[in-house]
Amino acid sequence: MYRNDYSHYNPAYEIIDVKETRPISITQVIGLLSFMFLAMAAGAFLVPPTFFIPAVILEFVLLFVIPLINRRDTVRGNDAAAGLTGALALLFAACSGAALSPLIQGLVATPAGLAVLGQASLVTFVVFAAVGLYGVLTRRNLGVLSKFLSVGLLVLLGVMILSMLFSSFFSPFALLIGLGGAILFSLLTAFDFQRMKHSTADEAVLVTLSIFLDFVNLFTFILDIFLIFGGFGGRRD
Repeated sequence: MYRNDYSHYNPAYEIIDVKETRPISITQVIGLLSFMFLAMAAGAFLVPPTFFIPAVILEFVLLFVIPLINRRDTVRGNDAAAGLTGALALLFAACSGAALSPLIQGLVATPAGLAVLGQASLVTFVVFAAVGLYGVLTRRNLGVLSKFLSVGLLVLLGVMILSMLFSSFFSPFALLIGLGGAILFSLLTAFDFQRMKHSTADEAVLVTLSIFLDFVNLFTFILDIFLIFGGFGGRRD
């Protein structure tokens, strides 16, 4: 006969420590992204161009350090965005701006260059906002594009390396490279914004960093297109 006998019940074997998974806050991501834009602008306009190489090196190092610090904050139960991880993300954004400072400060020195910079910036923000909103609102699974986007990134990287080594050969294709890069990072922006919806709060900084990198690359390729049409020959010339 069945009895409700709890005399042998040992609670130690029934307690399971399950960490609560918090959904990501889109407001937090947008807020951090906004501050990263400001940090990038500060680096681009205020950091002397002579710091270009140190900024690039530090930017590269931070790409590996930020995920490690984010993991540490996650294990400790800290809010990564409000701690060291968030601060390093802002430093990364400032380095991204400083890496562009020779080009940006050279453009703002002339009225024609300033006009090109303004037009490219406006178009970038419009495209970025449009594809980002599409990524958030669409019901289509953009995850199916992941392999295509990965291959596209590798191909684009290879073409850019070759264009630096054989600039005379690839210079007629500069516009096609710029258009290809702009399209690729527009798709990546939509992809990452959709990925953001399904991420956790512990991944907020890393997701924001991915979206920020999409923006930076989108901006540089769109700027390249405007420089070519403006008679400047592209940023790599």
